[in-house]
Amino acid sequence: MSAKNLHLEHLEDEIINQGIDGGRGAVNFLQGLRDMMKGNSSSSVNMTVKWDGAPAIFCGKHPETGQFFVAKKSLFNKTPLFYTSEDQIKNAKELGGALKEKFLTSFKYLSKLSWSNVMQGDLMYTNDTKTQSIDGQSFITFQPNTILYAVEADSAVGKEMNSAKLGIVFHTTYSGSSIDTLSASFGAKLPPAPSKVWQDDATFKDVSGSATMTEKE
Repeated sequence: MSAKNLHLEHLEDEIINQGIDGGRGAVNFLQGLRDMMKGNSSSSVNMTVKWDGAPAIFCGKHPETGQFFVAKKSLFNKTPLFYTSEDQIKNAKELGGALKEKFLTSFKYLSKLSWSNVMQGDLMYTNDTKTQSIDGQSFITFQPNTILYAVEADSAVGKEMNSAKLGIVFHTTYSGSSIDTLSASFGAKLPPAPSKVWQDDATFKDVSGSATMTEKE
């Protein structure tokens, strides 16, 4: 079975996981990141931003049936667990009240997207955004996990988020002919989304050459 992206390791753990090769890999990555931020990297550096969303959502077309589904990490159980209808979610005893609402909202709106692969993302919000005043300015806020996110309410992205029914950040794409054979690759090509869905990918946008730090910075 191909590896699934069920847990992301920290860079500093690589020396523990892979010994000296992991340590060298971490140093090489950090050097490449430094060069990218200085604006003179000789090659691209692939880096993703860790969004603190919850729960993890797996969704897309089932590779064998073509039905749209949403799932938790239990998609990769020995007996895969996933949901292909709102009724299945409503009757799922393993989903608590708040989690059930998250999955019902995800199914309702994500099913309207055009899917070709299975993707994994972090759910950022559904019906739990708030409007807060911070230092005298209005912000849209949401806290899916530990971090409280705040977006200026009158900004373009703030207006998009405020009109959407859910927000999600996709970071991993899966391909394969069955659930058992799905293989993960980092990165996600976002499908066109209606206004009720705010979405983004987790890729760090490399703006070398147009917005860079000085060597001292």
